[in-house]
Amino acid sequence: MPEIPCPPGDICRPTFWNIPLLLQIVVYLGGLIAIIIFFYGFWRRFQVTRKGKGNYAWRPFGPRLKSWITNGVLTKKVVLDIQPAGVMHGAIMWGMIVLFIGTALATIDSDITRPLIDPNKWRLLQDGFYYFYKVVLDIFGVAAIIGLALAFFIRYGVKPERLDGRSGKRFFREDLWIIASLLIIILTGFIIEVLRLAAQPAEVAHLNVPVTFCTTCSIVGWPLSRLFASMDLGALLLAHQSIWVFHMLIALAWIAAVPFTKMGHLVISSANTFFKEPTPNAIPKIEDIENQETFGVSKIEEFTWKQLLDFEACTRCGRCQDACPASITGKVLSPKNIIVKMFEVNHGLTTGAIHGDVIAAQELWDCTTCMGCVNACPVAINQLGAILDLRRYLTLSEGTPQPPSNKTMDSMERQGNPYGLPKADRHKWMQGLQVPFADGDTEYDVLFWVGCAGSYDVRAQKISKAFVKIMQTAGLKFAVMQEERCNCESARRLGNEYLYQMATMENVETIKQYKFKRIVTTCPHCFNTIKNEYSQFDGKFEVIHHSQLIAELIGNGKIKPSKTLQQTVTYHDSCYLGRYNNIYDPQRAILQSVGANLVEMPRSRSTGLCCGGGGGRMWLEENTGKRVNNTRVEEVVSVNAQTVASACPFCMTMLDDGAKAIGVDEKLARKDIAELVVENL
Repeated sequence: MPEIPCPPGDICRPTFWNIPLLLQIVVYLGGLIAIIIFFYGFWRRFQVTRKGKGNYAWRPFGPRLKSWITNGVLTKKVVLDIQPAGVMHGAIMWGMIVLFIGTALATIDSDITRPLIDPNKWRLLQDGFYYFYKVVLDIFGVAAIIGLALAFFIRYGVKPERLDGRSGKRFFREDLWIIASLLIIILTGFIIEVLRLAAQPAEVAHLNVPVTFCTTCSIVGWPLSRLFASMDLGALLLAHQSIWVFHMLIALAWIAAVPFTKMGHLVISSANTFFKEPTPNAIPKIEDIENQETFGVSKIEEFTWKQLLDFEACTRCGRCQDACPASITGKVLSPKNIIVKMFEVNHGLTTGAIHGDVIAAQELWDCTTCMGCVNACPVAINQLGAILDLRRYLTLSEGTPQPPSNKTMDSMERQGNPYGLPKADRHKWMQGLQVPFADGDTEYDVLFWVGCAGSYDVRAQKISKAFVKIMQTAGLKFAVMQEERCNCESARRLGNEYLYQMATMENVETIKQYKFKRIVTTCPHCFNTIKNEYSQFDGKFEVIHHSQLIAELIGNGKIKPSKTLQQTVTYHDSCYLGRYNNIYDPQRAILQSVGANLVEMPRSRSTGLCCGGGGGRMWLEENTGKRVNNTRVEEVVSVNAQTVASACPFCMTMLDDGAKAIGVDEKLARKDIAELVVENL
C-alpha cells in the first residue's frame, strides 16, 4: 500500500517507507506461504503423537490451563532461574515477544486501521503511543541481542556438559543456526531503522514536522543514524531497501523453519505444559493385568500419546540431567538422552530394538525415581514415566530384572517383606511398648502403618519406637495392623506391576476392615503409595506422614519439646515426601521447635539431592560411578552440620552408609525427626 501521511500536526509510524508496492505484495505472498508451511509443519509434528495409546486429555481443564499459563506461556521455571541460562532465555524470549508484538501492531496499523479509519484523522501508531512504542521496541531489541550473545557464549564458550550428548553435532549446528538467524533478524531490523532515520530529512519535509522528534522515539536508531547523516540520499535509500528485502527473507524463512527445528518448542513445549498430568506422583495402573499379553514398552507405538508429545517437546536443555543423581555421580543414565533417543526412534533417525540397540538396560536401572528430572524440566516432560514403562518390559515381559532385585521381589511375595525375614518377626520390635493391634470393632485416631523397614531394619526400628512414644505422650488412640505386609512399592518401581497389584489388593481389603480417622506412616514411600496410588484400587484413605502428625501435635500443644538441642542441624529432604508430595515445612518447623540451628544445603527442598535409595535401588548394588549417598553426605559435611535429620528410613540407611564410607561416622549424627523430638521432650 502506498504511504499515507500522518494526520496534520501529528507524528506517526511510516509504514512501508521507501518500499515499492510490488515488493509489498511479494512480502505478503511470502508471508502467506511461510504461515502455511508453519502450520503444516506443526500438523506433522502433532500427527506423530497419534500413534501412541490413549486419547487427548483435556480435563481437569482449570489446573491444565494454569500449568500452561505459568510454565508454557510465562516459562516460570526458566525465567525465574537466576543462573545465566535463565537470564539468557528470559532476555531472548521477552525480547522476541515484544518485537513480534511491535510487528503485529505495525501490521494492524497498516492493514486494519487504515482501511477502516480515515488515516488523515487517526493512526494507531501516532504521537505519544508511537514514542512509547519505539522506546520499548529498542529496549527489548537490545535485550534480545544481549540474550543471544549470552546464548552463544554458553553454548560455544562454556560448553556445559548438559548440552552435549545424544546427536550432539547435529544439534550443535542447529543451535548455531538459530542464534545466528535471530541475531541477523534483530540487527537488520535496527539497521533498517537507522538508515530510515538517516534519510529522515526528506520524510520530515514531507510530513512537515521538526526533525528533533526522532530523539524521543528511537533511543538506539537515532544516535546511530547520525553516523550516516552525510551519506548520499540515493545510496541511503538503496541500502535501506536492500537490507529491508534481506531482513524480510530471513524472517519469513525463519517462520517457515520453526516447526522443523528445535524452535518448534515454542508451540509443542507450550502445548505439553497444558497436557501435563496433574499428579505425576502416581504410576499409571496396568488395567486388566491378568489378560495382558505384553507389559511395558518395547516399541514406540506402545507409549501413550502424551509420552510421544513429551519426546517432541524436549528442548535438550539438559536441566533434567543436571538434577539427576545418577548423572551427577557419573552413571550411564541421562534422562535427557532417554527422551532424545525416543524422539529419534519416533522419527526414524535411529533404528534397531529400543531395548539393547537404543537403550542399555543399565541406563534404566540407574534411575532412583527421585523425580528430580520431572521437577527440573521447564516443559512438563515426564522422563520418569518413560523409564518405568521401559523397566516394566524388562521385568515382566523379558523376565530380566537387574539382580539381585529378583531375590528381593521373591522375598516380598513369599515372606511379605524385602528382607527375606520370617513373617512372624514383623512385630517383634513392639515388645514391651504396649502397642495394641487393631480391632475391627474399635475406632482409632490413627492406624499406624509401620512398613517393612520400621518392622525389620534394626536402625529403622528405633524410629518406630520413638514415634510410638510420641503418640503415647500425646494421648493418641492408635493401633497397628497384625496383618500388615509389604506394599511392594519398590517392586512396582522395579517394573513388577503384577506383584505390586497382588499385594495392593490384599492390603486394601485388610485396611478396610478397620475403623480409623487417618493412616500414619514413618516411611515416605509407604505414605506416597497408600495416599496416591491405592485409590487406583478403590483404596481411598486419608494418609498423613509422621512428620506432619508430629508438627500438628506440637502446634496444638499435645506434646511440648524443649528447645535444648542447640546444635547445627541440616535436613535432608526425602524425594517421596518432598518432590512427590510437596511436603517441606513440617520437618523444619519441628527442628526449630527443639532448638536446632537449621542450615540448608545448597540442594534442598524441591532441588534436594536424592539419597540413592529410591526406585528399588535400596536392593541393588551401585557398581558404577560414585555412590549417590556418599555425594549427599559430602554436601551435609560442606555446611558444617553436627547432625543431619531425615524423615525416611531408606534415607537413614543411605546416610548411615555414606557417613561411614567417607569417614565422618563419629563426627556426624544421623537422626530421624521423631528421634530428635523424643530426645528433647
